[in-house]
Amino acid sequence: MHKFSLSLFTLTLGVALMPLAHAATTPVQEHLLEQVRLGEASKREDLVRQSLYRLELIDPNNPDVVAARMRYLLRQGDTAGAKQQLERLAKLAPESPELKASRDEMKSSTGDGRQELQQARLLGVAGKVDEAIAAYEKLFNGVPDDDDAAIEYWTLVARLPARHNEGINQLKRLNARLPGNVPLQTALAKQMFGDNKPEEGFAYLEQMSRSAAAAVSRRTSGLTK
Repeated sequence: MHKFSLSLFTLTLGVALMPLAHAATTPVQEHLLEQVRLGEASKREDLVRQSLYRLELIDPNNPDVVAARMRYLLRQGDTAGAKQQLERLAKLAPESPELKASRDEMKSSTGDGRQELQQARLLGVAGKVDEAIAAYEKLFNGVPDDDDAAIEYWTLVARLPARHNEGINQLKRLNARLPGNVPLQTALAKQMFGDNKPEEGFAYLEQMSRSAAAAVSRRTSGLTK
């Protein structure tokens, strides 16, 4: 009996000490994380900052929250602070997709990685699509996990006739996961019109309009508080 009680205690303690990366997020957290993504997509750092503050009060060790804080610090030019958040994330969720995406973000935003990303973009602008795709894959060791780089990468892939549908499908998946991302919606609208699918193209334009209207509403709300 004593042995059973000890085993039960050990199991309970183990569950209690499991990394919070496995804890389910609440509806409030999901809403605030969506606000972070909307703020990032619309360049609303005040919205990101406010949402992160509330998220960190609820669960400061949530991998999504730590990753979002790292991205925020990078955009503010605080590379040292961003690296600290990346180290925290590596300890909290060592095998998580959030960690891989954060490492991609850090790599492409600092040092030689930033120059390599710029070169990849220039290749795409110059119409050297195959070379641009190869440059992205070299920089990120495969398909980018960072959202912005992934949008750029799959937009390039969609320009290749043999991989066009693959690129479009991946962009649509990103759009479902990143509400309010106007550059992504713009890319999809252009692709749909280019594919002679005007109805889908106008649907993405409508999404863009709603996203822009929501951004104005949030900005106005912030000014009147």
